[in-house]
Amino acid sequence: MKNKILIADDHKLFGEGLKELLRKQGDYMPFGPEKEKYAIEEAISEINPKVLLLDINLGKLDGLELGKDLKVAFPYLKIIMLTMYENEKMLKLSKLYGMDGYLLKDCETKVLLNGIKTVIDGGSYFVEFEAEPKYEMSTALDSFLAQYQLSDREVEIIDHLVKGLNNQEIAEILNLSYHTVKTHRKNIYLKLDVSNVPELITKMNSN
Repeated sequence: MKNKILIADDHKLFGEGLKELLRKQGDYMPFGPEKEKYAIEEAISEINPKVLLLDINLGKLDGLELGKDLKVAFPYLKIIMLTMYENEKMLKLSKLYGMDGYLLKDCETKVLLNGIKTVIDGGSYFVEFEAEPKYEMSTALDSFLAQYQLSDREVEIIDHLVKGLNNQEIAEILNLSYHTVKTHRKNIYLKLDVSNVPELITKMNSN
């Protein structure tokens, strides 16, 4: 019996190519690519895939946050983050959120197939790459404040966001209301011209 694989990616050409590659292996029945949250959730319910190959950046949709939610809604689902981001922080967030794997889009076919098989067999498969220089908020604070006009509170919230905390957790730590943190987060995204945490991390690492 072929294992069903659902692809979630907002680049249709890449998604279709991946779908064809998996189909040719003979062991898999690929579906997708889907890019909207409702479509992904609907496909999971209808298809009951063994594995979801999930992109981190789905337009304005944060794939990591989506994966975290899907793990709660569909605890049996195996999720492999398939991304272009060779980023240690995102790799750690994937593990923290309970993902089953993390692979790069430009990996060799044999690595991709080995990763999928390992996860289907009950294991986990996380790519290894050189860790980026640790981002220290204390040393980057001055440049961030100057370049993006961030307040001390906004920088403090960014520090917690990149550690994988959600709005409610940050609110409890900083003794703020949930809505206050949500407003700060919205303002941070506007100032830095990002839409989600992965883009925020990329912006930070570029400075």
